[in-house]
Amino acid sequence: MKFKKYIVAENIYACKIACLLESYGLKYDFAEFWVQYENEMPVTAVSKFYGDMTVYATAHTNFDELKEFLKVTGFASVLCEREIFTDSYSGTIMEKMSANQACKAEINPNLNEVYRLLESCKSDTFEVPSYEDFILDMSHKIRHETALCVGIREGEKLVAAAMTVAQSKTCAVIGAVATDKDYRYSGYGSQCVKALCHLLDGKEIFIMRDESENEDFYKSMGFENKGKFYIKRGKRNDTVL
Repeated sequence: MKFKKYIVAENIYACKIACLLESYGLKYDFAEFWVQYENEMPVTAVSKFYGDMTVYATAHTNFDELKEFLKVTGFASVLCEREIFTDSYSGTIMEKMSANQACKAEINPNLNEVYRLLESCKSDTFEVPSYEDFILDMSHKIRHETALCVGIREGEKLVAAAMTVAQSKTCAVIGAVATDKDYRYSGYGSQCVKALCHLLDGKEIFIMRDESENEDFYKSMGFENKGKFYIKRGKRNDTVL
């Protein structure tokens, strides 16, 4: 892909597209990639994974053309740095700006246990994919070193976990930070995030959070607000008009 060198930019959108490309390449129908050109120069990259689209835009992106393309292609969701469609959900991006000391955590714990933990923490602002989608995608990405998970146990029980939802050679996006309800406010969640950041040393590290949640939690670990993101929800296998 001619755009491959271009998507090493250190931001969430380039990271997610690069992660998908490095994980699955161009041989799967469920992972698709497009490039928008202006005067024969690539100015925008778009990926689609089971209907979820990510847009890496630049100062030269033609958003009118991009919007029409997205409408015709159809999507389950669109993630972008600006609001392409009205009624998009907006959230805050934070970037890791200082180092943490290493924390003890289990690397890549059993994914079945991780999924059960995520399911137990599901809420209006904490969505969990289907079991099959999670297991297949995470196990594939871990094998290709484009995802990483850490966990903490109390005895035999996995009580906290954090993972990268996208990871490239230069960047990582941390998501799915979860702690069992019976073990919250004990520092396990922050311990997982610190351990994960230590393992990702040398990469630019980002998180995406709801505007009203977890700001102090991440600031306590050296993250700073860096901007906003927008997600437009659509319908899977349907066109959004």
